[in-house]
Amino acid sequence: MRKNRTNAMMALLVLLLAGLATTASARPGPGDGRRGPPPEAIAACNSKSTNDSCSFTGRHDDTITGTCITPPDSDQFACVPEGGPPQHGGR
Repeated sequence: MRKNRTNAMMALLVLLLAGLATTASARPGPGDGRRGPPPEAIAACNSKSTNDSCSFTGRHDDTITGTCITPPDSDQFACVPEGGPPQHGGR
């Protein structure tokens, strides 16, 4: 009877650890997710030249104005907001 209880506890522990590993790998961490300018920022500069003014609608339906450039951390020609790209965690 003691052996059955030990086996049941081991099985429960294995299932618990497997569940934790799956949950941890599913969450995005630092560096995960989208890279580079959003599609709207790229489209805003489709027919423009370097340093032209541009604007596009942001994620929160706000109008973002900026300048068409190729940001240093990207190879995409896009509308970069005035003051530079927004920092992670802020607007």
